Amino acid sequence: MLVLGRKELERLLTPAGVIRAVESAFARYARGEATVPSRLALTAEEGGLLLVMPSSLAAAALGAKLVSVYPKNRERGLPTIFATYVLMEPGTGRPLALLEGGFLTGIRTGATSALAARYLARPDSRVIACFGAGVQAAFQLRCLATVFAVERVLVVGRSRDRAERFCETMARELGVPVGVAETPRQAVSQADLVTCATTSPTPVFAGTDLRPGTHVDAVGAFRPETREVDTETVARARIVVDTYAGAWEEAGDVLIPIKEGAISRSSVHAELAELVIGAKAGRQGRDEITLFKSVGSALEDAAAARLAYDEARAAGAGVEVDLG
Repeated sequence: MLVLGRKELERLLTPAGVIRAVESAFARYARGEATVPSRLALTAEEGGLLLVMPSSLAAAALGAKLVSVYPKNRERGLPTIFATYVLMEPGTGRPLALLEGGFLTGIRTGATSALAARYLARPDSRVIACFGAGVQAAFQLRCLATVFAVERVLVVGRSRDRAERFCETMARELGVPVGVAETPRQAVSQADLVTCATTSPTPVFAGTDLRPGTHVDAVGAFRPETREVDTETVARARIVVDTYAGAWEEAGDVLIPIKEGAISRSSVHAELAELVIGAKAGRQGRDEITLFKSVGSALEDAAAARLAYDEARAAGAGVEVDLG
């Protein structure tokens, strides 16, 4: 079995490569060639949570991601989230690889958002408002910058100091001006594309501030009682979700407005796979507001893990471990 740590994955996986991999995976999903059960959640000690996310991609990939979420780890100086992915051979069940799951999750989430934005954002989108100044926000920007000719980024974060450090890092990496917005309204009112990658349980901006033609990308909330975007945003937008199954269980951004009576399930235009195979259309007009809501799918993990494994074998990367 091959062991691939974060450093190996950083060398092996690129945003462009993962975007292609998840696009292929969603096409398989649309054709009925993938199985993605609901994630299993187990409450653990110290307020911790263990998530198990299995999936199968026909003859391409079989595996599961294990994610532990321990909010109290902040007090211990430890990461709040640890993740590991186990990739197996579909035909035999033989373990192929053990992969560090944090980088894998970050890049597949960003890649899926970028894929959706290709169908939903205006092609000439140049200015991004980024809510969040953490690890996932960085992945969102890297992947979106692969698809769009980004010229400027406005960042909104809870901590001014952290947001400024984030801006410095991303400006060097992207090669464009990245600055802290004074208010959410200032960021949103100038943006062509808004990406939200926060842990906020409540909306981070007002939907009334969105300009016509804006695309909104929301990936931070993954519980039915939490959301990053408000009812106004959802009511104004053409809504696409990563998968219907995940949205109906976990997407508070959509479920709360449904509960309020502002929209219905039929207001959700499509799941991403339908856009990928052309079964449903993406953006329909320059002034249309669009929303992509993602809670994350094990389908994306399987695609990224298989790509990493194939690239590692080709490059002779990773550490081989004999499990006997």
